[in-house]
Amino acid sequence: MYQAKLALDDDLRLKVVRKMYEMRFGEAPPQRRSVEQLRGIEGARVRETYRQFASKYGVAWKGRRYDQKDWQAGDLANRCLSSATACLYGIGEAAILAAGYAPAIGFIHTGKPLSFVYDIADIVKFETVVPVAFQIAAKNPGNPESEVRHACRDVFRETRLLKKIIPMIEEVLSAGGIEPPKPAPEQIPPAIPVPDSIGDAGHRSS
Repeated sequence: MYQAKLALDDDLRLKVVRKMYEMRFGEAPPQRRSVEQLRGIEGARVRETYRQFASKYGVAWKGRRYDQKDWQAGDLANRCLSSATACLYGIGEAAILAAGYAPAIGFIHTGKPLSFVYDIADIVKFETVVPVAFQIAAKNPGNPESEVRHACRDVFRETRLLKKIIPMIEEVLSAGGIEPPKPAPEQIPPAIPVPDSIGDAGHRSS
């Protein structure tokens, strides 16, 4: 309900989008810009970032192009990028569900079952999986998708990304400046309560 309230109010949604922009690019976005205008600015920066990575790793680049219905139609770089982002979407969705949020309620991306997953993934993809994709593409391996998956696994471990995603989600949503709604009086607790844990954080309850 908290996430939906932020997404459905234009002013609150803009605050969240501005925070996403700031976290992604390391600087505050221009003032007095709508979500659509920020999306346009973001798109231009993303295209330039892809071009820079391609140049850095010596990979031929004609832009981000892929066909979900014809995987082999994409060039090597785009296939590596699609494989890498799919890995990121997987752990992003797991974190979003674990934190009790809805993958479909997005702020920049909308109308898709994983809109919020795409929002969160975009914040970190250029510092995690995109470099991996271009590095693998530069090697021109026989099985690029497999190499990308293994390399992404290593990056996720090295950066402890899964541990960071939920706090990042909380930071993004808190930019809206509202308190999460209180439970409705008619709501009831779980039928089988989770017992108190006797272990440290991260251990299962006994």
